[in-house]
Amino acid sequence: MTKKRTWAALAFAAPILIFMGLGQARADDVIGAPGASDLLVESQYWGREDDARDAVRQGRVISPGQAKQAALSSYPGRYLDMSLAGQTYYVKIRTADNRVVVVAVDASSGRVMGAR
Repeated sequence: MTKKRTWAALAFAAPILIFMGLGQARADDVIGAPGASDLLVESQYWGREDDARDAVRQGRVISPGQAKQAALSSYPGRYLDMSLAGQTYYVKIRTADNRVVVVAVDASSGRVMGAR
C-alpha cells in the first residue's frame, strides 16, 4: 500500500476501533459477567434514598427542612450541608464566628440532641 492509502485506511478504521464495544450495556450482559456483584452494589444507595423518602411520607421521620429549621433555631448561622444516618439528621452550620458546627437532630421527634 502506498503512504496515502495507509493513512486513509487508518483514518477510516480508527473511529470503528475506538467506538467498538462502547454501546449501551444491557442488564443481562452484566449479570453473568465475572465480578458483576461489584457493579450491582451501587444500586443499594438508591434504595436508601427511597427508604428515607418513604419514611418522611409515612410520618416516621421529620422532613429535612424541619430538621434544618430545628438546627438553625438552636445554632444560628449559615446552613452548609445535611445527612441522615439511621434516626439522626446531621446538619452542618457555619456560625457567625466562622466555626463549623455539626448539629445532631433526632429524626423521629425533631429534638436537637447536641452539636460538635
